[in-house]
Amino acid sequence: MDQTDFARLVDSMVEFIKAKTKLSMGFIEHPLIVSRNQLLFLAALFVISIPFMIKKVIAGETLLHNLKVWLAFAIFIYFFSISGAMHNIIRKMPLFMMDRNDLSKTIFFYQGSGMQLGAEGFAVGFLYTVVGLLLGFVTHFLVWVQNGTIQRAFMFVAILVSF
Repeated sequence: MDQTDFARLVDSMVEFIKAKTKLSMGFIEHPLIVSRNQLLFLAALFVISIPFMIKKVIAGETLLHNLKVWLAFAIFIYFFSISGAMHNIIRKMPLFMMDRNDLSKTIFFYQGSGMQLGAEGFAVGFLYTVVGLLLGFVTHFLVWVQNGTIQRAFMFVAILVSF
């Protein structure tokens, strides 16, 4: 069988057997994950909770109204974009690999050119995120500090950490 056919296991096996042996297989039943009674129970719970959800939305007490949740998601998306995580997912890049010379050691940063491991992208993404957060702190919060000495000290620390 082709390696890509393993995603649909039963259906692909039936197709493979039919193609190789010309034998016809019976109907394959794919049961639902949730039974009918469980589905009715979940629907009843949802209908009962609708008034409570409407009350929370009108009062502005949902997660979508919380600025800290939006800030956390924005930082996560920034990190996800900068670290190359999507590239690692698409290319199925390993996070680390074992050293060929000594199997007790793991390699997180590949020395040669043309290959990057997932840990390297996460490390660089973390560093860019720290610098971005420091820049946001300096441009949005440090300008409100009245003491010039404290401003200069925080700027020096921000520049030192960014460097």
